[in-house]
Amino acid sequence: MQCNSHFREFGAELADDVVIISMAGRGGQLARVLAKYKYGERPEMRKQFTDELAYVLATFLAKHRRCLGEFDIVTVVPGTRQRTTTHPLIDILSRRLNITRHQFAEVLTTSSSNSRQLRPDEYTVQVDVTGKRVLLIDDQWTSGASLQSSAIALRRAGAARVVGLVIGRRVDVEPSGRFDWDFCCLCQQD
Repeated sequence: MQCNSHFREFGAELADDVVIISMAGRGGQLARVLAKYKYGERPEMRKQFTDELAYVLATFLAKHRRCLGEFDIVTVVPGTRQRTTTHPLIDILSRRLNITRHQFAEVLTTSSSNSRQLRPDEYTVQVDVTGKRVLLIDDQWTSGASLQSSAIALRRAGAARVVGLVIGRRVDVEPSGRFDWDFCCLCQQD
C-alpha cells in the first residue's frame, strides 16, 4: 500500500494529519464534480461544480475548523497542469470563503507532473513558513503523492505543523455507509 511505503520512506516529514471530507466513488456525483470543475467542457458546468465545492469546503470548515487545529496559513497543493486562469480552488479559498480568505497564500509551486509518486524535491516553497501551522488543501486524493510531496516540502522549509484537507478520496467502488456533516475522521477519534 502506498501510504505504508510513504511512511517508511519519509516518516515524520509527512503531513501530521490528513482529513478526507468524503469518498468519491467511481461514477458518483462527487467524483464527477471533481473531474469536471477545472476542465469541464462548458463554462456554466465548471461554475456550478466550483460553487458546489465551495459549499462543501465552507460547510466542512464551519463545522470542523477546531478539529483541524489552529493554522497560520491556508494554501493549496499546486496543480500539475498549466492554466491560463486562476485555479478554481485558489479562487474559492482566497476570495470566496471568509473563513480562509485572510490566511490564504499561494505557497507552493511544482515542476512535477502527476506521476502518483512522492517527489518532494519537485515542490518549491515560495513563502516563509518557518514555525507556521499550515492547512494544505487538495481537491482529490488518489495516491496521496501530491499532497504528501507538498507536505514534505513545507516541513523541509520549516513548517511546524502541516494538516492536509482533501475534498474527495477517489475510490473505484461506491462507498458504503452514510455521509454525515457532523463527523470528521478527527472528531470521531474522541
